[in-house]
Amino acid sequence: MSSIIRNAVALSAVAAVAVAQGTNAPKLDAPCADAVIFMARGNNAPYQDSRTFPFVEATCGKLRAEGKTCDFIEVVFETMMNGDFCTQIAEGVRNGQSQITAFNKKCPCTHLILNGFSQGAWITGDILGGPGGCSQITTGLDNTSAPGNAIAAALLWGDVMHEANQPYNLLDGAGLQKDGRSADSLARLNRYAPVLRSYCAKGDPICANGNDVDKHLNYFELYTDDASTWAVGKLNDAAPLCAAPTPTPSASSTVVASSRCCFLQCRRSSRLPYFSGSRCFLRCPPAIRGQVRSPHED
Repeated sequence: MSSIIRNAVALSAVAAVAVAQGTNAPKLDAPCADAVIFMARGNNAPYQDSRTFPFVEATCGKLRAEGKTCDFIEVVFETMMNGDFCTQIAEGVRNGQSQITAFNKKCPCTHLILNGFSQGAWITGDILGGPGGCSQITTGLDNTSAPGNAIAAALLWGDVMHEANQPYNLLDGAGLQKDGRSADSLARLNRYAPVLRSYCAKGDPICANGNDVDKHLNYFELYTDDASTWAVGKLNDAAPLCAAPTPTPSASSTVVASSRCCFLQCRRSSRLPYFSGSRCFLRCPPAIRGQVRSPHED
């Protein structure tokens, strides 16, 4: 049995335990903000599912408490249980890269956070690093140019393609894996190591080849606060994507400053009482002459 089939079977078994929580249309856009989170859901899960969305609520809540703006967009792909797994992965990677690129063109100053769970973690990893277990043609987003350089944080939870012993791995499954990535894909993914986290618990059947389904399903109950705090910290540490605008002095402040300068130059040069016929005064623009004060007002 190939690794892809094994992974599809494992995900279907987990999805059968996880009860679907309704159907929602995907949220496809967001206004420009300080941070926008791209969410990739798990197998057989609806959009805006209650399992993973506490991360959005916690992260945006912490950013708003700091006076920042935050929103989310959902990566569009089919997650039907027992569907064509590679087709679903390819669709998610293709759409995710397209959605991220389009949003970055619209909002080049917005920092991005990527968040993927289970099947969505595989897709998120492939968005960054290129093909994992399936053969869609992509090399991942380049972290040195747009839109890759806008990614301030990326989180993988119970990743189907979890690779053991990586510096960004967390929990007691950090040294375990089920299949892992190709060397080329892993090298491309690791370009994002400074802004990447991968949560994998020992016993998780998807990322650690275990047999405890609960370990795969309770990440967000246990670690949302930790993960959101980390993501907010990474966003706050990220360099601005756009230069701050240089303030320009108002017309009134320019006139006042210029008039004062003109008067002082006149007084220094002549050492004579101020009068409206002085050469300095006459050289001033008409808009300034009316605002030059007499020495008696100084």
